[in-house]
Amino acid sequence: MTKKNQDAWLYEGGRITRRQLLALAAATGMSVMYNGKALAQQPAAATAPPAAPKGQVVVGLSQESTVFNPLLSSIEVDHGVWWNLYDPLWNCDETGQLHPKLATEIPSVENGGVSEDGLNWRIRLRDDVVWHDGTPFTAEDVKFTLELINNPDFNSRTRQGHELVKNIQVVGPHELTWEMDRLYAPYWSQLSSTFMVPAHILGKADDPNTAPFNQQPVGTGPFKWGSRTSGDRLVLEANTDYFGDGPYIERLVFKYIPDMNALYTQFRTGQVDMVGINGILNNFYEEASQLPDLVIDVNQTASIESITPNHEHPALKHKEVRQALYQGINKQAIIDLIYYGLPAPTESFLPNESWAYNADLPKQVYDLDAANAILDEAGWVRGSGGIREKDGVKLAFDLSTTSGSELRAQTQQLIQQDWLKLGVDMKINNMPAAVMWGISGLNQSSKAPW
Repeated sequence: MTKKNQDAWLYEGGRITRRQLLALAAATGMSVMYNGKALAQQPAAATAPPAAPKGQVVVGLSQESTVFNPLLSSIEVDHGVWWNLYDPLWNCDETGQLHPKLATEIPSVENGGVSEDGLNWRIRLRDDVVWHDGTPFTAEDVKFTLELINNPDFNSRTRQGHELVKNIQVVGPHELTWEMDRLYAPYWSQLSSTFMVPAHILGKADDPNTAPFNQQPVGTGPFKWGSRTSGDRLVLEANTDYFGDGPYIERLVFKYIPDMNALYTQFRTGQVDMVGINGILNNFYEEASQLPDLVIDVNQTASIESITPNHEHPALKHKEVRQALYQGINKQAIIDLIYYGLPAPTESFLPNESWAYNADLPKQVYDLDAANAILDEAGWVRGSGGIREKDGVKLAFDLSTTSGSELRAQTQQLIQQDWLKLGVDMKINNMPAAVMWGISGLNQSSKAPW
C-alpha cells in the first residue's frame, strides 16, 4: 500500500507445495512450480515425460509479478515465479518432510550436519549445479546469500532466523559451516523457502536493491529468464542444463489478467492452462463442474480470507473496536451467499491440517446487539449520521482489497451494511494489485502486520 492512512486489507494467503504441483505436472506433461492454489486445470492424458522439453503452459494470474530478486520484499504472486527460476538448499513437501535440492542432504545431528546443541551447522552441496549463465554454483553463493539477507542496507523480505547466523566459513567449493547465536528449530523450514542468488553477479552490484539483476535474474532453477511485457505477461524458457527432473516444457508463460471474470473466461476457452492463487471464482464452480473439457478440483488448502486491521489507526488500535467489528461479521452468510457454501469457517490463521491448529478456540458468533453493547460500554457514542466517535476520533476507515475480485467486493458490501448498523463508517477503497501491495508503502507507511 502507498498511503499512510490505509486502514484494513481484505486478502487471501495460500500455497501449493512443489510436490503437489509436480503431481499436476505429471498429468499435463509440464514441469512447473507455483506457490498458489491450483483449483483447476485443463485436462491432458497422463503420459511419460518427453525426452526433450516440448510445448508451453500458460498460467493465469490476477496479480502481476514484479519482483524477481527472491530476497527482496515481495507479494505472494512473485514466489510462483521464483520457484521456477531459483532453488533453495532443500524444499518441503505437503507432509512437512524436507528434501535436498542444492544441498546433498538435510543437515542433522545423525549425519554430522548439526551439532547436538543445534548451534553449529555444516552444509554439503551438490557439485553438478550451474547458474543459468553457466557459472558453477558453489558455497560462496550460499555465504553471499545469507550475508546479503542480513545486510541492514538491503531490503530483505525477511531476516527471521537468518539474523542468528554468524561466522560463515567456506570449507571448500561445495561445503560451508556457520554458527547460530541460539537454537532456532524453525530454521530448517525457513531455509526451505530461501532461494540462493549468484555472488558473481549481485556481489558486483553497487546497490543490490536496484541492481540490473533484479529485472534480468539468473538462477539455478528449471526455467531461465525469457522476457517480460509489463502489464501483460512474463515468459520463462526451459533450462536444459537443470540438475533436477525436467523441465518438460519449452516455455512457461505467466499471463496477467486482473479481472477474475476474464481470467475464468480465458481458462474456460483454453487460452489459459492453469489458474493459481485465486483459482476460479466460487460463483463459476457449478458451471465449470458441468463442462466436459475441464477438470475441477475443490481442495482444502492453507488459504484464508481475512481482514487485517491497521493497529496504528486511531480507531482500530482499540481492542474493543476490533472485537465489535469481528462480532459484526456474518461469516456464514458470506460463505453461503457469496462463496456458494464451499469454504469452511475458522478461528485461526493456521490451516485445520496443521499440527499447531487449536480446534478448541472460541467460535465467533455473529451478534449485532452484542457488538453494539461492546461499543456502548467502551464509550463510542453515536454522532452525526449515526456514526460513532470517541475523544474526537470517528469510527471510520477504509477497507481495501485488490480490484477485479467480484466475490471479495460482494463480501465488502455485506460487511459494510452490517458495520453501518454498529455506527461504523467503512468505505470500500479497492486498488490494482500493483498499487495495493506497493512494497515501499507497505514497509514504510502502513506499518501493518504482513
